[in-house]
Amino acid sequence: MRQISTDDYILANETQLIYENAAGFEPVRGNLKHWKGYVGTIEGTEIPIFANIFIQDGFPDIAPFVDITPKVNHPNTDDDGTLVMKILAEWKRSYHVHDVINDIKQLFVRVPAKPYKTKRSKKKERHTGLQRATIPVRQLPQIEMVATKRETSIETEKREIEDTVIDYQTKIDDISRKIEKERASLLKEGGIKVDKSDKEISISLEENLKAESYAVQETLEVLQEKFEDGDMTTVDFLKLYKRYSKNGYKAEKQHNHVKASGSMSKLDERNLELEADLYASIVTLDNLAKSYEDNEIDQIAYRKQLRSLIRSIFKSRMQLEKVGFQLENFIKKEKLDNKYPKGIRHLRVAEGVETADAVSIPFDSLKKMPSKTADYVASAIELIDLTRLRSVARADLLLADMDEMLHILKTFPSIPKDHWVIGDINNWREIIGKYKPEEVIKEEDCEKLEFQAARWLNDFRRVLKEL
Repeated sequence: MRQISTDDYILANETQLIYENAAGFEPVRGNLKHWKGYVGTIEGTEIPIFANIFIQDGFPDIAPFVDITPKVNHPNTDDDGTLVMKILAEWKRSYHVHDVINDIKQLFVRVPAKPYKTKRSKKKERHTGLQRATIPVRQLPQIEMVATKRETSIETEKREIEDTVIDYQTKIDDISRKIEKERASLLKEGGIKVDKSDKEISISLEENLKAESYAVQETLEVLQEKFEDGDMTTVDFLKLYKRYSKNGYKAEKQHNHVKASGSMSKLDERNLELEADLYASIVTLDNLAKSYEDNEIDQIAYRKQLRSLIRSIFKSRMQLEKVGFQLENFIKKEKLDNKYPKGIRHLRVAEGVETADAVSIPFDSLKKMPSKTADYVASAIELIDLTRLRSVARADLLLADMDEMLHILKTFPSIPKDHWVIGDINNWREIIGKYKPEEVIKEEDCEKLEFQAARWLNDFRRVLKEL
């Protein structure tokens, strides 16, 4: 009997059958032996129930192992979440994973799950008391009902995280008021008149901002843990991480400002908002680059996220340039080179570095076509990434990026139809077109194309500078 770890054919066959016959399930972090998906909700609530299906060694002679999360009160689940079903107990070699999935869904329709009532273990609490959010795995987009439930669940989890942060801030605020009361009492006993000035009010404000910054950091740690545990998809993780990174940056800067000046009156909120968005975009770009290199995100999702982040960065930079913003000073001040090296590398590829061989993007020239510029730059970066990583440089993916770059160049102002880059990209389209769509191109072609893509991007920056 062959073991599952060496039988790729069985895994591939099960994968195809699952996608064709059991909507809403996907492999966790690309592991075809671990599938997770939505199977229902807890009775009387909108809390989603998920099934984890583990294909064990010896499959299909040995039945899969299934557990349910979160824990529910259901006659077919044990206290540890293990699912017991007839199909698993009386397993036959002819059964498939999609049969198990559909039986589970039918089971929770016939016998709805109820809340699992138990005291929460203190060992599972983080030291801040921040609740961990259960964020659902991405569902297949073609199933409207499942997608709707997923979106509702994600919004619910977001609200739970926000409520936790607000609750944490409220507790800190109460403590701050008690401290202030004790302080006033001590001053009064010492014969010192207590003046209800802005400085005293700012003490409470400072503590609140400090608490918010700390709480957001705790939230980011929880998101990181959930992602590493496979409880959320890369796309959901990136979206939430960007959101809370931005909130954390703002809270930290506001706290530092209040601590130094005693008030927020002179703080430029608009510039802070733009800087926070730029900072969060760089952080998320770093996470995106890591996920891509580790093969944790598919090509379509990577392309979509990359374009969104490049657009966001360009938008913030355009506005900040108006008030004398210096990107390199910002990177140095926030120590972004050390903290997020992959994000900064992508940022510098996108914007360019002013040298003898390259020019940086002049952001005052992006007023007319910022979206097209961002999309061209994102396509070039993706093309460079594909060729740099080699193993993912499939012909169809390379052609998709080159096609997008060609379309933008042909409709971009001041670029003639006979521009050398247009001709060069067309030549490379012919070279790559000789490969089969899903074939990875040769290493020597990767090296040459990577170099050319960098040239195409730098020439585009020159065009922008001349506009």
